[in-house]
Amino acid sequence: MLATDSFPEITSDSPCIGHCTTVLGDDVCRSCLRTFDEVARWLEMSEEERRGVNRRIALLANKLPGSQKNI
Repeated sequence: MLATDSFPEITSDSPCIGHCTTVLGDDVCRSCLRTFDEVARWLEMSEEERRGVNRRIALLANKLPGSQKNI
């Protein structure tokens, strides 16, 4: 479970920033960190599914070199 003060509120907003790399054969988009399946299914997902994806992205981004946690 996430501590509420560790991350901003997890929303169901799309993390897309318009620089998709899944078309290059990447398993995960380098820009938004979603899988190809998550990108393709985004509009069909429930609010809870979208929040789950964004929660996974927040956890992954927090572990990447250069994240605030690693500075």
